[in-house]
Amino acid sequence: MHHHPNRRLAVLCALLLGTSAVYADGVSMDGWPAWARDSMQAEMKRMKNRTVVTPDDAIRSKLPGKPATPQPMEDGWYFSSDIKAESPLECYLFTSSRDLATLTDVMAEANIEAVAGSHDRVSNRQVFHTEAGEVAGMPYLALEWLYTVERDSEVLVGFTKVRAATKGERAYVCSHNYLGYRATLAKAFATFVENATPADAGPAPFYEEIARLDMNGMGTGVTYASYRRDDDGGIRMDMVESSLMPVDAATVASSDAYTISFSRPDGELINAYDVSVENGEIASNMELNRNAEGNWTSSGTLQGKELAYEIDGAMQPASEWRQLTLARNLFAGDATSVNALVWIPGIDPTQFLEATMTRDDAEVERQAIMTLGPLSYAGRFDASGNLASADMTVGPVTINVERVWSRGALPE
Repeated sequence: MHHHPNRRLAVLCALLLGTSAVYADGVSMDGWPAWARDSMQAEMKRMKNRTVVTPDDAIRSKLPGKPATPQPMEDGWYFSSDIKAESPLECYLFTSSRDLATLTDVMAEANIEAVAGSHDRVSNRQVFHTEAGEVAGMPYLALEWLYTVERDSEVLVGFTKVRAATKGERAYVCSHNYLGYRATLAKAFATFVENATPADAGPAPFYEEIARLDMNGMGTGVTYASYRRDDDGGIRMDMVESSLMPVDAATVASSDAYTISFSRPDGELINAYDVSVENGEIASNMELNRNAEGNWTSSGTLQGKELAYEIDGAMQPASEWRQLTLARNLFAGDATSVNALVWIPGIDPTQFLEATMTRDDAEVERQAIMTLGPLSYAGRFDASGNLASADMTVGPVTINVERVWSRGALPE
């Protein structure tokens, strides 16, 4: 029942089932001019990194090429560097929290608008590549667009690349607008993020992880989860999920979701919050609490409607912390399956859903089949009872979730 991928998988399934055509990432450049195809292979030959420092000496990092003096902007700093690649490398450091998928999408659109200017027409837009992963302990997303710009009856080929990473009150973005230089940007972005100081301050969680979600070339997502102890020994779990899903060749849907739950040391859920953002707009903002009568209330806004439901207080949904224990005990004992109730308002805000975990570890160690309503997938767990990887098939699409980074430890 450990539901790290459950909601995102459920949302993706709904998207996929409602999509008649399967869009594949990695656009073929057949039909594009030979010079454009050749230009896509261009990269910066030697990447010599130079230290760059903000004028107030508060932030320093490294960038390849010849960096200009960083410029202040609202909530952060703007960096640029001449990398002899027809267009400057541009990076941004925001000092307030940002929604990762929304930020990636918005920055890509701003770059395309900047390339086109106010009078030129953008057409033939194609999602060239999406990507997700981890850089310097932060989740990142990448988005690349190929398009044409009509200028004075001349047709120019545009290629915009954006990479963004966020955690806490920090967000980093790097972009470049010219054919090719894909590996150059990826390396420059990693250098910029890895060398940025100071890092986001604040108490470190006792465990944190990043998982990558891949839809065999259709789109990608990333999940960041952390666990902290509060003063009375209770557990706070934070999860951030962000994904970019090409709806068709010229359209990308961005999705960001946040879950915060508080539980007692034994894993009993106290309350939880669930917020989702679709294409930059808040789609849901729900919370789960106990009322004065001891019953649960699932309330907030969902798809623009105010909702409030009361759920029997005798029912006890399992926190993520409790789910870890249930999974550990299942693999350590003789039982073949275990059930638990979970609150996932994006699927059904009116009730707790029953999740079932059934051992399937005869051939694969600590593997189980997870079932949540109509959703079923195979998951592989570590010794902590924590999901390490999962995969499921929806029509022609295989969705895979894989943990790619972690720090700290969970009880075993």
